[in-house]
Amino acid sequence: MYKLKKVLCGLKQAPRAWYTCIDGYFHNFGIIRSKNEATLYIKGEGNHILHIYLYVDDLIYMGSDSILDNKFKTDFMNKFEMKDLGLMRYFLGMVWYDELYYLS
Repeated sequence: MYKLKKVLCGLKQAPRAWYTCIDGYFHNFGIIRSKNEATLYIKGEGNHILHIYLYVDDLIYMGSDSILDNKFKTDFMNKFEMKDLGLMRYFLGMVWYDELYYLS
């Protein structure tokens, strides 16, 4: 029973460690966290902007420049083990028609 309890208690810290790790990565990449929404990250580069929404271990990103989008995706997928699920069509009960991308 002690081993099981220790493992379950250790899992409580996993989300905090993940957010700390990904927040540091975003900071190094020049992406800042929104002051109003803790899970929204924004990167501005010239006239282009990239929005990244972090939901547990999933990412949704959308930008005004496909080169910036692709650079973020390739850099991120090289750092973390993720797979590209393509264009997002449905999220949390909402249907999307814009070009939002989904990584998991």
